[in-house]
Order: sequence, then structure tokens, then C-alpha cells
Amino acid sequence: MSESNFRKLNRENLTKGMRYLKRNGLKNTFYKAMERMEEKEDPAGYQDLLLKERPTEEILAKQRQETYTHPYKISILVPAYETETLYLNKMLQSVVNQSYENWELCIADGSASDCVKRAVMDFAGKTGTEIAGRIRYRKLEKNGGIAVNTNAALAMATGEYVGLLDHDDLLEPDALHEVMKVLSENLCKDGNVYSNRIRALYTDEDKVDANGKRFFEPHYKPEFDIDLLRSNNYICHFFVVRTELARKAGGFLEEYDGAQDHDFMFRCLENIPVSAVAHIPKVLYHWRCYEDSTALNPESKRYAYDAGLRAVSDHLKRKGIKARVEHTAHLGFFRVIYEPVPATVRHLSRKQWDNMSTEELEAITEDYIMILSEDLKPLSPDYLSELSGAMSRYEVGCVGGKIYDRRFRIESAGFSKGENGRYLPNFKGLNGHFSGYMHRASLQQRVDGVSLDCMLLRRSALEIENGKATLASNYIVLFDPYAEFRRK
Repeated sequence: MSESNFRKLNRENLTKGMRYLKRNGLKNTFYKAMERMEEKEDPAGYQDLLLKERPTEEILAKQRQETYTHPYKISILVPAYETETLYLNKMLQSVVNQSYENWELCIADGSASDCVKRAVMDFAGKTGTEIAGRIRYRKLEKNGGIAVNTNAALAMATGEYVGLLDHDDLLEPDALHEVMKVLSENLCKDGNVYSNRIRALYTDEDKVDANGKRFFEPHYKPEFDIDLLRSNNYICHFFVVRTELARKAGGFLEEYDGAQDHDFMFRCLENIPVSAVAHIPKVLYHWRCYEDSTALNPESKRYAYDAGLRAVSDHLKRKGIKARVEHTAHLGFFRVIYEPVPATVRHLSRKQWDNMSTEELEAITEDYIMILSEDLKPLSPDYLSELSGAMSRYEVGCVGGKIYDRRFRIESAGFSKGENGRYLPNFKGLNGHFSGYMHRASLQQRVDGVSLDCMLLRRSALEIENGKATLASNYIVLFDPYAEFRRK
């Protein structure tokens, strides 16, 4: 056994393994352990890469000197509760260190003791009058829970945008600068009135240990994907949203405590254009992990995952989408089972599809076209119901399943378009029993393409010319891992 794998056999991971076994059975636990053993502790030297890419003091100094046509004030919301002074001070320092300086820190403290109050006052007193004036603190009459406490912080905000920061987490020193850079690039002016195309932003993140020394598990996120958000709160940290939109959405609801951010994001994002949501592909947020944190021990807050399931379900109801939501084997990750609508289906083999003429394609009158290669064996008896359920949403033009090769390795789990325009297969070669990076090989999500060997097409979404059928640009493509197939 390698040294890194030996280190993984600690009390914490063994305890997590026993909990997983109890929920998911021996077979799933075996493959979960195999995948965990194959993971690298520091993939591609992540720790060194993070420190190397961190801006130097010289760069930060230049960022502080930058001027902006419209320098938005960003209010950082922190609900605090009996926070350890060490962690609180590190969080405070990470905000004060920001190279973009038009911020305010809104701390709503639900602690019974005065530990947070003393720490904040002491810290602010050492920063000088100007910075101390931007650290706003409010002692709450009682602890109302994380949603109520965050609403108190939101009520304090005077900035045009608000960002969510946990009381023991850390921001990179250029986090707000990167946010402001995106906002500046999307600034609009109508007469003397400024507006912005971007209503919400989010960044990549990682985890940091209790000592603040080891950074690990970087989470590199895709562009905004409402389907992936229904599968998991992949946005998580660092989320920044227009203050007006946050308040109009109703703030945070205590019935979703533990998953209040997930619910809040749905209500902020579900009715704005995809183009109004920006992803900043940089790790700018560090999620603190210690023994009782959800980041390190998912079982410590099981109620949070039940609240997350309700957040997804209620979001779908608001959108008028008929579906039910289930937990998956991985806590905090969900499966949406959409209710199919009555539709006619033309079944074609891959060879038939490849050889059809323009006239034959145009003669198809069925609602959907199911293309399935002759050498694929369905592993999901109800695959057509699964795929057509996703097609019940008008914006979906094509949905594809998950294909394994003869060795039960992933052959196709959707495609992503690379920088050179080529389509790259997602998770190709991964053990079919594994769930992949951030479990995405097993999650419903939007993709740039799916395999022609297995796809369900909406006939009305096709544009046909010279014997070629292409999907109209206003439709989306989905990958659905619950429709599974294997090469014969």
C-alpha cells in the first residue's frame, strides 16, 4: 500500500466509510473506497500551484491603484455564532487584505456570549479609523439560526452587491478585485444612468485545514448550469449577487436552514437570463474544514441535505416543472426525475440516422427521435422514460445517456468544447462504478454534446440542410447518467 493510501486509512475516513456502507450497501462502498484510494492527495501539485498563482504584493498594490468608472460597493455578509477568535480574526484579516477597497463587512452575531463582539471590536480597533468604519457589527437579541442571522446581515448592507462569507472561511486578497473586473467589463450606461448586465457571480473554491496551512480539494466549476445546480449546490462559495435581487428574492428562509444558500441561489437565479450570471474561474475562496464542519464530515449535518432536497423540489414547483427529487448515494447530491409528457417517438439505429437524406429527415413527423446504436445494450429498462422526462422541458433539444465500453469503462458521458473548438469526451476511460470529479460523471447536467450512438432529439429543434440535421442554437443539450448503456 502506498504511503498516501495508508494516510487515508485514518479514523475519520473509516468512520465515513462505515456510514456510507450503512446507507448504500457493500458493493457501492467497495467501489467508493477504490475510487478514494485512486485519488491523488495533491492533484497536479495543487498546493504549490495555488501559492505560485497568488498575486504578489506588487500586483496587489497595482490593483489598489486601479480606478473604475463605477466602483460598486460590495457588502460582505457574515452570520456569526460563537466563532473561535483565531478563525474569526483570520476571516476578518482576509477581508481587510482585499486589494479592491470599496467594501463593507456586515457581521450579524447571534452568539449568546460576547466572544465574537470582543474579537471584532478588538480587531477593528487595531485597523485604523477608515477601515474600522467599514466593519459593521450588530449583536442580535438571540440566535435565530443561520438564515435569520444572514438576513440581519443583509439588512445592514448598503452596497450594490452582496457577497456571502462564512464566519471561519477565507477570501484570497484579490477576490473582490476579480469580481469588480467582471462587473466593469459588463457596465452599461443609458444617459446618466449606469446598469450592469451581470446580476450574480461566483468563483472557484477549495478547502483549507483548521491550521490554515494545507489547501486541498480544489473545486473548478463550470459556467452557470441550472441543471447541475438542481443536482448539487455546486456554486456554493464565493457567491456575489445584486443586493436589489437578493432582497426581491426574499432573502434567506429559515425553513431551509442548512441549505439556505442553495434555496437562496435558486430564488435569485431561476428567473434571470443565463447571460446575467458570471463564473470567475479562479480559486478565490477557502472553505475551512475541521472535525465538525460539513465540509469535512457530511454526516454532521444530515438535516442540511434534507433541506437541500426540499430546496430543489420547491424550485421546480415554482418553475411549474413536474418532477420528484431523490437523494443519491452521495450526501448533498440529488437526482431529479422529470415527468414525461405524452409524445410520439421515431426509433432509429445509428446507421439509419447516418444515411438519411434531407427528404427522409424532413418526413419525420414524430415529436422525438430516439437514436440508438445497434451494438448498445440498455442497462436501464426505462431509459426512454428517463430521457423523455428531461425532454418535457421546452428548452431541452437533445438528451443523451451514459455509455460504457465492454470493460465497463465510461465511453461517453457527454462532451465539452475545448478552447480549439474540438469536442472532448467527459470522463472517458473512468471505471464505470466511479462517480468522477465532484461526482459529475453521475450527475444530470448541461453539456456541449452527446454521443450520436445514444440520444433523444426533439424533432422541432432540428435544422435540416443538405442531409444534415443540427440542433438549433436556442436549445440546450443534457447528459443524463440514469439512462445507461453498454457495448455488446
